[in-house]
Amino acid sequence: MEYVRDLLEKIGLEGRRIQMINISSAMGGQFAWSAAELTEEIRRLGPSPLRSVDGVSVEANPDIVEKVLED
Repeated sequence: MEYVRDLLEKIGLEGRRIQMINISSAMGGQFAWSAAELTEEIRRLGPSPLRSVDGVSVEANPDIVEKVLED
């Protein structure tokens, strides 16, 4: 997860946009709480910087992506 977060930060996305939780199937309440918390965090961060104002996806800069993948 830390590796993926680092990659996201390098290409200009907030690493907080990705999280992983490990919850037992008997912990439905905890799952619901965690999902709500992640949803709120995403709302606070706002729209992806890789999308334009009208919601149309913008292609990533190939030079940045290539450099990140090399590291």
